[in-house]
Amino acid sequence: MYQALYRVWRSKTFSEMVGQEHVVKTLRNQVMTGRIAHAYLFCGSRGTGKTSAAKIMARAINCLNPQNGDPCGECASCKTIESDASFDVYEMDAASNSRVEEIRELLEKVDYPPQFGKYKVYIIDEVHMLSNAAFNALLKTLEEPPEYMVFILATTEPQKLPATILSRCQRFDFGRFSEEQITGHLKKVCAASQVEAEDEALSLIARAAEGGMRDALSILDMCMGGGEKITEESVRSALGTADRAFLFRFADALRQKDGGAALKMVDELMRAGRDVQVFLKDLSAHLRLLMAAKLCGPEEALPGASRENAARYREQAGGFTAERLLRILESAMRAEGDTRWAASARSVLEIFALRACGDAEAKSAEELREELLERIAELEKEVAELRKNGVRMAAPAEAAAKPAPAPAPETPAAPGEKTPKDIWNDALKRLKKFEPGVFGPLSQGKFAGYRDGVYQAQFPAEASIFITMLSTPERRGKVEQALRDCGAAPDARFEPVAQETAAADAAAREQEQKNMDSLIDMFGRDKVQIDD
Repeated sequence: MYQALYRVWRSKTFSEMVGQEHVVKTLRNQVMTGRIAHAYLFCGSRGTGKTSAAKIMARAINCLNPQNGDPCGECASCKTIESDASFDVYEMDAASNSRVEEIRELLEKVDYPPQFGKYKVYIIDEVHMLSNAAFNALLKTLEEPPEYMVFILATTEPQKLPATILSRCQRFDFGRFSEEQITGHLKKVCAASQVEAEDEALSLIARAAEGGMRDALSILDMCMGGGEKITEESVRSALGTADRAFLFRFADALRQKDGGAALKMVDELMRAGRDVQVFLKDLSAHLRLLMAAKLCGPEEALPGASRENAARYREQAGGFTAERLLRILESAMRAEGDTRWAASARSVLEIFALRACGDAEAKSAEELREELLERIAELEKEVAELRKNGVRMAAPAEAAAKPAPAPAPETPAAPGEKTPKDIWNDALKRLKKFEPGVFGPLSQGKFAGYRDGVYQAQFPAEASIFITMLSTPERRGKVEQALRDCGAAPDARFEPVAQETAAADAAAREQEQKNMDSLIDMFGRDKVQIDD
């Protein structure tokens, strides 16, 4: 009769266990030294070896001829326990035996000593499912059991256990397996089963298992059913995920901000019967690889990608800024969670695609801020390329710090007439509403004054990139148009300046005001006339 792979390949000794070195070392030493605790608690997510370790421990402490802490597997005790015919080892699933009556019935047998081995072992799986009354019934026996009694409790949710139970057990935490550990074990299984499998197919299975060896073996078992070579395409077909080529095409559409192409591919995905949540999960994994390719060195290997695919990831990652990749990845992960509650998963995917392409009209302030940071990063990248090619750009201070005569003091505005400061504030509000791409860098500076029809914005030295951005004819023109629309003169101009220049202008205005005050004191206010 056929047995599932995860049952065939269940570890029978500590030496056969994959990973969990800290657990294996401690349990093996306890068997070798005879320092056996009366209660153990094995914690960890599904498929990490908790039940296997419990069964190995039960055989090892009763083995007549243990080998370096491992059960020999040949003696009568090992064979009896392995065939589930021993009265000394009892395994119970608390998920289906959670009532206090069942625990009391179990504990009634504790007083009977073991018949064949040295220890009587109770393995209680999913122990967190026991009721409060059942825990209370177990508590006293767990605290002071007979010297031949050993309890091994296994759970995926240790936080649900009462503190009184936790304090009476030796706790061992089983971590998730790494993709490398799962892939290595799957290769061993394929070799023993005489099945040929591509490395990337096994890597894909390892990623889909999410750290659980049992899940990985179940997926491999399903893929072996075809009787042919296990390829990446066959694994994706079994899992219902999109192929790698489709993921690259979809990411290209996002890179080019082509919302139409992205929507067509969403339709293609739905016609193929793919699950939206699974696709978003795969896309998130693809974007993480792009991020790794963006941040890692060219010689560093990418986990889960062959040398050829690694080069392709690096090439595609070059078309994104790190900020935009991070923003799209965050949106993909949010969309993946939203599909669980949405009435139409397809709509969630389409909205995500449009936002990632920048085609959605309604954008939050946070999204606008992130887009602005992306644009700044792109500009910095272009400047770096120009410098690399030998093109020298004028420094912002050189472009903005133009010597100018000290401005005359502003004359008071007539009642009902706007001051330059009022016009400036109104223009900022207008730009924020209609030109957020200009308002973003402009808001990083502050109003530096008005002289001879020129409105100045002052920026600190560390924000010189904003001077460069606002010095382009297009952005400068938008600021000047907003000033005119808000009451400035038809020939009003705008000029971004560095802080040093603005400080010099302010000092000049202060000195000029002092000179004016001296004249007034000397001749009287009615004798002094100010002409522009």
